[in-house]
Amino acid sequence: MTDPTTLDSSRRLIERQYGRPLQQLTYDTIPQPGQDHDPVLSAAVNLYGGLRETSARLTEARQRVRQLLDEGHDSTVDGTTRLLNVAQDIHALTTRHVTEARALGDLLGANQPPPPLPCAASTGICAADDLDELLPLARRIAASSPHLTRATLGPALRAHGIRVSNQRLGALLNRLRTETFLGAAA
Repeated sequence: MTDPTTLDSSRRLIERQYGRPLQQLTYDTIPQPGQDHDPVLSAAVNLYGGLRETSARLTEARQRVRQLLDEGHDSTVDGTTRLLNVAQDIHALTTRHVTEARALGDLLGANQPPPPLPCAASTGICAADDLDELLPLARRIAASSPHLTRATLGPALRAHGIRVSNQRLGALLNRLRTETFLGAAA
């Protein structure tokens, strides 16, 4: 039997991330003129669709095994071969099912450690602190990174226990880029 909790928890993860039922979210994956398109949502819905398909195929394969066993598996080569083929299908589908579930969890951040409390005791930096307190660490991160982007700066700050909103991350990036530009122009 397919693990229904994997499929259910994947659906709940997407719905919790976006705050709406999955059925409504699938319509949001269709790009509309004049509206922003969320590529992460599209990827999450596609991964969920693949997970659902794999789950259904896995259920069918397990039902075929039950059928073969209920029919009275004989020890002939044909009966054994059919049973082995279905077992191989189940193994491959189970591996695919686990991989798809992990990919969806990774995409939506479910497999990451929980975010730190708003004020991390180890760093002493709270979510309400201004950019000036984040700049020294952000400069070190920028110096060690070949390209300064949201994708490099955001996770690096989180690795140091600092939660940043998308707005603060953008402001921090603008400040660093301005400093870099002014430093290069001098």
